Amino acid sequence: MYNYPWVGKATFIVKGTRSMAISHWRCFVLVLAIIPVISVTKWIVGLQQFSCHTRDDDSVRAISALWSLAQSMSAEEIFRYLHWTNSISCLFAVDFGFFIRNGEGLAAPDGHKAICLDLPVSPVYNSCIVYSFGINNQWSFDKAMSDFRCKVYSFDPSMGEEDHDESQYIHFYNLGLAGKNGRDPSNGWKMETASSIYQKLLPYHGSVAIDIFKMDIEFSEWEVIPEMLKSGFLANHVKQLAVEIHFDPNDSLATFRNRVHILQKLESASPSDAGHFIRFSSRPNPWLQRELSILNGKKDYIGLELAWYNSRYYPAKLVLQDAK
Repeated sequence: MYNYPWVGKATFIVKGTRSMAISHWRCFVLVLAIIPVISVTKWIVGLQQFSCHTRDDDSVRAISALWSLAQSMSAEEIFRYLHWTNSISCLFAVDFGFFIRNGEGLAAPDGHKAICLDLPVSPVYNSCIVYSFGINNQWSFDKAMSDFRCKVYSFDPSMGEEDHDESQYIHFYNLGLAGKNGRDPSNGWKMETASSIYQKLLPYHGSVAIDIFKMDIEFSEWEVIPEMLKSGFLANHVKQLAVEIHFDPNDSLATFRNRVHILQKLESASPSDAGHFIRFSSRPNPWLQRELSILNGKKDYIGLELAWYNSRYYPAKLVLQDAK
């Protein structure tokens, strides 16, 4: 689908010394699964080079430029990267919590998030924890996760509501997520980091991994994700991450590159990075298609729903085993 230049060659050796020609889809799975194991930096400088025996080189080229340095990406490459789904990395991705939104000349599902139900990272029915940031009085996702009998902790300081139990399983907090603790200077909302909120909720859910960490926080993701990477919160406490990312139609190329760099740090498998999250879904928000300055007025999406899982819980060897 994407016309990327390939960056080298390799032969995958299966079962020790025997080189095997593998089918198109299995080769593709192998490439996608092995990427998180390799240092992104080594990919960039060409110290590691890969290819595979496949009948269609386009499926391999589709991955090659995704690990280019963000600062060297063109506008077109940035949007190819953002739209890259990598959907084959999760065999059973399911949408939770959509409703039909009808407005602005468009009727389509909204409010849903992609959840990977592959066993190593799947939330366990009646024994799961969800953090949901950004509600805006739309509870469809939170209610869907509560139907799965997850304990859902919901946060949104913009709703003007006090802390309360929305239901038996949904617990609401008048609190926002940010890159540091304090009050938002523009509106006085109480804001805290993910680590601080987690510590506050330890008496309620214990020291367990968060199965789903969902964010729709209107641009604040660009300060929150770096903080969670730096603190180690994502690496140590989150199994799956679902985020709506946002851009402004008039953002500069430098701004887009800086934000793509944040996503690359999240997806990096370099030992020096705390990412190691594997993307398995990318979908545009159909209401957020705009003419973009960096594309010389061409339309693309300034809001996209992305989802990842933590490869520490679902390493590459298990992905390959499940795909057999």
